[in-house]
Amino acid sequence: MDLSAAEKPAPDNKTLLHITIISIVVFLLALFCIRLSEQSENLAPLWFPTAVLMVALFHHPMRYWSWQLLSAGICIVAANYILYGISWFPLPLTLINLTEAAAGAWLLRKFLQPKDPLNNLFSWLKFSICTVVIVPLISGLAAAWYLAPQNGSFTQVLTVWFMSEAIGMLALGPVGLLYRRGYFNITNKTKALFDMTWMMIVSLSACYLGLMYLPFPFTFIIMALIWTSIRLPRFETFTICFLATLLIAMMINFNLFTLQVDTKLSVQAFSFIPLLMVLIPPHAMAMVMHAFRMEKEHIVESENRFRNAMEYSAIGMALVSPEGKWMQVNQALCKLLGYRQETLLTLTFQQITHPEDLSADLKLLDDLYHGHIPSYSMEKRYIRSDGEVVWALLVVSVVRDHEQQPLYYISQVEDINDLKKSEIVNRRLMERITLANEAGGIGIWELDIRKQLISWDKRMYELYHVPLNTPVDERVWQQYIHPEDINRVKREYSAALTQRQPYRLEFRLLLPNGDIVHLRNQANMICDKNGNILRLIGTTLDMTEIRNLTEALHEEKERLHITLDSIGEAVVCTDQEMKITFMNPVAEKMTGWANTIALGQPIQHIIKLTDGIDGPEIDNPIEHCLTQRPYSSLNESMVLHHRDGQHYDIQESVAPLKTLEGTIVGAVLVFQDVGESRAMMRKLSHSASHDNLTGLPNRANFENKLKAAIQKSIDFDQQHALAFLDLDYFKAVNDTAGHPAGDALLKELSQLMRQHLRNSDCVARLGGDEFGLLMLNCTLPHAKAITQSLVSMINGYHFYWEDKLYRIGASAGVTQISSSNSQRSEIMAQADIACYTAKHSGRGQVYLYQPRQKQLLARQHELLSREDVESILSENQLLLQVTPTAPPKTPLSVCFYQVSFEIDRPQSPLVSQSAFEEAATLYNLLPKVDSWICEQLLVEHAQAIHQKGLALAIPLSELALLKEDFRQSLLTLVQQTLLPPQSLYWMIDESTLLQYPFAIGNFLAKLQQLGCKLIVKEFGHNLNDFELLAEHRIDYLKFNSELIAHIHINQMDEVLISIINGTAQRANIATLAGPVELAPTLSKLIDIGVDLADGTMIGRTEPLSEVLNNGYFAIK
Repeated sequence: MDLSAAEKPAPDNKTLLHITIISIVVFLLALFCIRLSEQSENLAPLWFPTAVLMVALFHHPMRYWSWQLLSAGICIVAANYILYGISWFPLPLTLINLTEAAAGAWLLRKFLQPKDPLNNLFSWLKFSICTVVIVPLISGLAAAWYLAPQNGSFTQVLTVWFMSEAIGMLALGPVGLLYRRGYFNITNKTKALFDMTWMMIVSLSACYLGLMYLPFPFTFIIMALIWTSIRLPRFETFTICFLATLLIAMMINFNLFTLQVDTKLSVQAFSFIPLLMVLIPPHAMAMVMHAFRMEKEHIVESENRFRNAMEYSAIGMALVSPEGKWMQVNQALCKLLGYRQETLLTLTFQQITHPEDLSADLKLLDDLYHGHIPSYSMEKRYIRSDGEVVWALLVVSVVRDHEQQPLYYISQVEDINDLKKSEIVNRRLMERITLANEAGGIGIWELDIRKQLISWDKRMYELYHVPLNTPVDERVWQQYIHPEDINRVKREYSAALTQRQPYRLEFRLLLPNGDIVHLRNQANMICDKNGNILRLIGTTLDMTEIRNLTEALHEEKERLHITLDSIGEAVVCTDQEMKITFMNPVAEKMTGWANTIALGQPIQHIIKLTDGIDGPEIDNPIEHCLTQRPYSSLNESMVLHHRDGQHYDIQESVAPLKTLEGTIVGAVLVFQDVGESRAMMRKLSHSASHDNLTGLPNRANFENKLKAAIQKSIDFDQQHALAFLDLDYFKAVNDTAGHPAGDALLKELSQLMRQHLRNSDCVARLGGDEFGLLMLNCTLPHAKAITQSLVSMINGYHFYWEDKLYRIGASAGVTQISSSNSQRSEIMAQADIACYTAKHSGRGQVYLYQPRQKQLLARQHELLSREDVESILSENQLLLQVTPTAPPKTPLSVCFYQVSFEIDRPQSPLVSQSAFEEAATLYNLLPKVDSWICEQLLVEHAQAIHQKGLALAIPLSELALLKEDFRQSLLTLVQQTLLPPQSLYWMIDESTLLQYPFAIGNFLAKLQQLGCKLIVKEFGHNLNDFELLAEHRIDYLKFNSELIAHIHINQMDEVLISIINGTAQRANIATLAGPVELAPTLSKLIDIGVDLADGTMIGRTEPLSEVLNNGYFAIK
């Protein structure tokens, strides 16, 4: 039950519940007390209901008193009726009880605090006087007046009534006043509940034992309850006292404890006086102990506040003894002084005070000690533990005892070291400003507007060439101003004063010696509170040198503009935001935008670049330059679009504009019209990829198309067909009618074949009288039908030359291209075998490739067998040879040796390298050949090669590079060989790298990461391959040998080699040409600027063993 719940207005249902609970308690206590009265004749010796009702009324709002009084009165009357039957006798007494409870509650409300009624001993005394003395006495008088006629003794009734009410009020009243709902539910009250429980058991046991077995039992009981009041808080003490009262009353009532008293009612009432005496001392002691505990809590709280304020203060605080010894210090002070707390406590403040500040500090401390001043503050320096001197603001006060003797000092130490440093910095800054003004030639002046007085510093006199300390006024200032500037200066000066404009003037001085000096005046205005100008304080700076530099810069800029306007390239400049800042006339012409319109425009709006005429738009190179992204200027298909729709083939270059510190502030784009040269490049590219006689694609072009067809068959699961076609009897026509007739025949047949085939098919001249047919999306039977039709047409063709008729024929072999048959070398070998079979089967035939056909076996007897190839490898019958490679100008400066081999087979001395490679290709044994060569070079001969310091260029075949196990074994060899990776150069065909850019390209990149070099050979068939190779890091590029052979007599080959060489060198790729067999060829390569060459003009090919056994070391 929460008796305090009514302190605030509550809902009606909750109030009714409280009234009901109180009424039930009153009813039960009334039954209990009336039961105790069985030994008395009329009245109960103890009466608790009035105390409970009074406490309830104290806690309830007065508007609910009537309900509570009515309910309690009914309960008291009901208790009497239950025990004694229905009678009018208890009604007046009940009314007296209700009036007594209301009066007592009213007095308590008037004299006690609602929140804590018994907060001190004085409150308990007020409670006791009001409810234990006054109210019971008045109610006793009323009861005695009512009962006296019946009992015959006024004094007896008064005595019994007073004692029963007073004991009830004193025993139960404090418990009800202090109780709050949830008192024992709080976590920190758990121990209090436990203490109360065991103290209650001990106290009640002591009461029982004292009453039963000890003399003077009430003295013993009082001592036990006083001990309880000392140990426990108020509420617990009052509760145990109440329970002790009940125990004593019940023991007396049930004759467990007998007092020797008279049987008269008046005497019997006094038998409960010991109960009253038992309660008063413990109650008083409980209030005294409560006051003591509260004072202790206040002291602890005050100490905690001071301790926390000191410990967690942002400034240093300390308690210092009168002798100067640190008694207590906080962390802030320790941090400021750099001492640990225990170390600082062993020192005195005199030991860590700067000697220059100690005397002043001690004097102020002495005045504080003798009471001359209440406190003092000063700025002083302390010496930290590391020797550093720090500034602090010290505030000291003193704490004295009751005799005004100093106990200790309270010191507050605030860190002002940074403030002091700032003062020093500001002072030095002012010194630097003064020195800087003097060093920079800046003059300081001041003008008093009212007095028209001008003050100059020393520099001002120097600027005006006026003797020092000469009086200065407006006349002196104006007499040296250049006559052409005087009116403008006066006008701007007057405007600045009248309109409160910023004072900024630039003018010239005409000195007596005729020199002209450019000055700049700047000033700030100082005004009064009304806004009137009082003074001008300003500076004067000599701008003569800056002016001269500006004019020189302007002249240089003009010269630069003239140069840019006259050159043949277009020049466009942008700022950091890619907005145009300049365009020369050539750029205006090629873009169609005037410079004045283009200025400030984003460059993307002015310059439109595409990849080809109708290709996609590409990023502007300036964007790559400003963001420092990788960019290649090798785009040979870049097109600039004119504003009106024209277009230009251009070659561009871009460079950033940087400050002296390297910060990018813009970029310059330079481009030129390369339409003519690009057209020539296209012609050269076409010439390099097409047969000059027939106009058909040549072998290299055809192989590229074959590679593309193979890739499509793999990616899209398509079927294509390849056919090789040889002309029959062509040699007879060539020998009989001559080469012009043979050339004419090839041209006519080429035209016929082009017309006869589908648009998607490709026919190429592979060399001599051999042609290749590539038929896309074509099944094998259909391909055979197309090829048969073509062969039949050639067989029936009549060729006339000089009125003579010549008959020729053709033989062809066809093979299928599919995802299951996708090896280029294997496919070409199949077509070649089928064509060979057709040619040797009666001519004029078309054969499909069959793996097991007798014609293939018939041809294989001319080649080496698989066993022959494997025998040559196992018996080491390959002789390794090396060819020196060196710069054309200095053939003796060998950079590296190119590795090749020849067959060293005693029983078959006529086996050539080409025959061996053809057989190895046919049997798919080239990976074994490459493995054998790498094993010999990197393992068997590695020690000797390393000692000689040779660098080797080793060729790798396509078949070998496509084998994963070969690639892994080669990486292992390179990592384990004695040869340094920097001395290994790996040579691969251009077509191989382009066909397999990921599998082979990634593997080659790993070799390059180890330090190896990459040589791409057989380059020159297609110039567009440069763009495809740009994603690979190529160290050397070797030209196709066919382009080198006639370079000294074929101008077209020379131009093509020059273009390729220049493009490669711009991409940081070295070039290699060979074999060079003639001196004119070598001379032409030197003129072009080719980096390296090989061949007989550089050095002869020698066996590796001879090179290793001679007495010379390699020259690199």
